[in-house]
Amino acid sequence: MNSSIVVADADALIALVLEKDPNHKRAVAVSSMLTEKGITVVFPVTVFPEAITSLKRAANQPEKAHLINRQLQQGLFDVEYVDEGTLLRASKIFEDTDSKQNTLFDAIVAACAEKLGAELIFSFDNWYPKLGYKLAG
Repeated sequence: MNSSIVVADADALIALVLEKDPNHKRAVAVSSMLTEKGITVVFPVTVFPEAITSLKRAANQPEKAHLINRQLQQGLFDVEYVDEGTLLRASKIFEDTDSKQNTLFDAIVAACAEKLGAELIFSFDNWYPKLGYKLAG
């Protein structure tokens, strides 16, 4: 396992930028801790459309959505692009879940963590520990 990499989910990205998110303070603390330890936070490419759309539509926070989009354009994130193998693995992970809370987006995060050998996922979603991952923070 690669302990120098953490894979992040959209909920962590949203919590980092949205002060009214119930996990905001925790997300900021986790992010600071990871930075201090020199751990690289990798974002699967699918996290961005998921987070940006959620912020713009569900949270009615278009300014936060555009903030993340501008940061993405500036290259401020370590992005993991999803190849065919990762997508197929995510599809298998998704197929094995029966909860409507677990999405293909979440399965892609897990598949990226598997591909990168990451043992930690930066998320507040309790599905990842059920898959064998630890939550960062």
